Amino acid sequence: MKNIICVVLFLFTWSIMYAQNPVGKSSSKVSQSVQSEKAVFSTDMKVLNFGTITMGTSKTIDLKFINTGKKTLVIKSVYTNCGCTTINYPEEPFAPGKSGVIKVTYTPTDEGPFNKTITINTNAANATESIKIEGITVEK
Repeated sequence: MKNIICVVLFLFTWSIMYAQNPVGKSSSKVSQSVQSEKAVFSTDMKVLNFGTITMGTSKTIDLKFINTGKKTLVIKSVYTNCGCTTINYPEEPFAPGKSGVIKVTYTPTDEGPFNKTITINTNAANATESIKIEGITVEK
């Protein structure tokens, strides 16, 4: 009798789990299909290495990106955690497959190594992206 009750409970639990998440319809696949219908901000440049910068000068690096999604990409804002970094980003929308550039300029205020973060906010499936910038400032 106990075995029958265990089997019935197992089948009942399994049927509830199957109804909530049918085979072949994992929650990650559903999430991926929803995301694939949006814009996607894609870049291979997760760290911008400015190398050595002489105090009193500035250096600019182009952060290249592409919209690998299926909807139009809009960059809403780009900000940094430091007043020594300026950002120039495009305000026009990017159709699927279109690429663009965000110009990142670093003007050192102190000597030595630096590590900063740039945050990019978009309408994409990956709405917020963080990019690290690093380098070393040396005396003139």
